[in-house]
Amino acid sequence: MGLGLAAMIWGSTFVVVKDALVDVSPVLYLALRFWMGALLLLPFLRRWPSRRTVLGGMATGCFLGVGMILQTMGLKYTSASNVGFLTSLYIPLVPFVGAYVYGVRTGWKEAIAVLVASFGIGLMSFDPQSLSVNRGDLMTVCAAVLFAFQIVMVTKFANDGELVWLAWFQVTMTALISSMATGLNLDGGNFVVWTMRLWWAFGITVLGATVAAFLLQSWGQRHTTATRAALIFATEPVFAGLASFYWLGERLTGRGWAGAGLVLIGVLLAELKPGGDREHSSK
Repeated sequence: MGLGLAAMIWGSTFVVVKDALVDVSPVLYLALRFWMGALLLLPFLRRWPSRRTVLGGMATGCFLGVGMILQTMGLKYTSASNVGFLTSLYIPLVPFVGAYVYGVRTGWKEAIAVLVASFGIGLMSFDPQSLSVNRGDLMTVCAAVLFAFQIVMVTKFANDGELVWLAWFQVTMTALISSMATGLNLDGGNFVVWTMRLWWAFGITVLGATVAAFLLQSWGQRHTTATRAALIFATEPVFAGLASFYWLGERLTGRGWAGAGLVLIGVLLAELKPGGDREHSSK
């Protein structure tokens, strides 16, 4: 439930972020958003965490930070629905990252679920009439690879129970990396125009997509495997597509709706298991 809610929040905010990038450069927007999120999380922090959580949170935050920069810059050059769909390429990557980095075993049911969900994403994102890949799409694919590592690492370190600290280190590292990227002018120059549209975007993405969603991710991944978490996050492009439809007028084709259905079927295949079929953790 928690991971599904996080996926809904993240998917729905692609439209908000794309709209906000009219008034602010992508990397500066990220830096401001995540610094605000880090400050809002401070009152929830308790005693100093273990060395493992500190190092794990910082490492996880590095993958998240670079991935967020690539994803947000990608929104400048491609559609919100494309970013939502292509970001979910991390889904088939997570089992392999988990297997080779941490030795996490993936069951055959989850493997089938991954294939079904991945095929659905392909139906949603592939346009047979336009085989070229633009700059924004390429940035988003690179971001998806980094997010696969981030999801596996969150599952690994969430087991320590210091969930708020884990979320805070991820948010703070993303803020630091975005600030450094802002100083390097990676997106061609920094600008900001303080409009109501931009304040609205900060309100939604800081409170919802940063503070609430990353806390939900840290909590939710404590109770499941990285592969199953990735499959639940497969609903993110479905929410992105629906949000794009309602707010930007982007419509899903019949192929897109079929793909969305397969994504949901993949999630159900992974989640609706017999009571005796238990997960095995690498920890």
